[in-house]
Amino acid sequence: MSDWQEAERRIERAHDLYERGKWEEALFELKRAIEINPHMGAWYFNLGLTLDMMERHEEALDAYRRALEIDPQDIESLSAAGTNCNRLERYRDAISYFERVEAIDPNYESSYCNRIVAYTELDEHDRAEEMFYIARQYKEKCPVCLYNIGVSLYARGRYDRALWCWQQVLEIDADYPQVHARIADVYWAKNQHSEARRHLMEELRSDPGNIDTLLDLGELLMEMGNNGSAAEKFRQVLDLDPENCSAHFQLGVLAQLEGDSRLALDRFKFVLRHDPQFVGAHLKMAQLYHRAKNRAETLYHANCELAQPEIDDHTLLELGSLLIDLGQLEAAKLAMRRVLKNSDTNADAHHGLAVACLISGDMDAGIKECKETLKIQPKHVLAMSNLAMAYLNRRDFARARYWLGEALDIAPDDHYLRQISNRIRYESLLYQLRHWPSALANWLRQKSRH
Repeated sequence: MSDWQEAERRIERAHDLYERGKWEEALFELKRAIEINPHMGAWYFNLGLTLDMMERHEEALDAYRRALEIDPQDIESLSAAGTNCNRLERYRDAISYFERVEAIDPNYESSYCNRIVAYTELDEHDRAEEMFYIARQYKEKCPVCLYNIGVSLYARGRYDRALWCWQQVLEIDADYPQVHARIADVYWAKNQHSEARRHLMEELRSDPGNIDTLLDLGELLMEMGNNGSAAEKFRQVLDLDPENCSAHFQLGVLAQLEGDSRLALDRFKFVLRHDPQFVGAHLKMAQLYHRAKNRAETLYHANCELAQPEIDDHTLLELGSLLIDLGQLEAAKLAMRRVLKNSDTNADAHHGLAVACLISGDMDAGIKECKETLKIQPKHVLAMSNLAMAYLNRRDFARARYWLGEALDIAPDDHYLRQISNRIRYESLLYQLRHWPSALANWLRQKSRH
């Protein structure tokens, strides 16, 4: 048998193995065939497809690039390379590949379809919509396009439009993967928890072993106060993936809520052993040590969390509050400013920064941040009460009374506000008594001149 015939035989065997889902064996045959004849672009393309099925996307991308070295105009290889760049979060590279597809064949609809993903991830939503409308000229009812633009709309908080898109996907293809989970995201964002739960359950019916959906359902059940059922979902995840850090973390949170500090610590320690940069784990440990009055461990874990390169806003806000409690005011300011860098309209972050500034004695900055808070949430009672206290500290009793009055209009029975009112009254009177002799002397001097 000639080398050429041997290579062809291996390719046929690889194709059969691929169809039967035997990826490792198919990969072996493809590599052996390519060793014999490394000049067949289609074989590299098939190698990439097989690696993709094994979720070895970096290697798959290399295979598609080799295919393109042999045939730079191969649309399938270009499209597959672009899709893998999206998977690998190399969105500019993905766009470049899909633009090359468009240059070869402007009618190739998926080149527009997949650019929606890239532009969405780059927060270039206008360009994402442009790709969507171009794609519809070639295929009006494409579930992939509708799904992808729904993601863009959801990212911008346009929940009703995103919901419409994903419902259209279901009408076209009732089995489209992850669309029920996306619809659940919309209902969750709108606090319609029962509907969100229904769609997550629907997603699990079509894909019972989907770990991401199980985790989402567990978190939703926690938010609904159904901690027992939530724990069951997280344990299901661990049955499928015993070292899943997200499931261990959430079970740690549940243990913390139930007052089992030892079990909670064990869960969080497990998470950090397997993923030292797991967001929130150091914070949860810091909170547990803070409750146990172990200041050294609390500070260590709080600072470890703050050093994480990527932290979500909710975790940063919790961390900032803890740092204020610990008296670590500069670190607390840093946490709040990181939130504001992500979103300068976050009222909680402005108010947290205000508190840290006021406690540290920076009254000007504290007053400014309180007022920024009120621009976003005009009825933020704590910001009003802090302004009253800040102006009281400056002995500006008129402004202190004004802001206290604004707060009392909203919460007239608040005990803390009543305490501030009494304090303003007392300190104002004390101030007047202290300065009464000098005020009287000034009045007498002016009288004597006349």
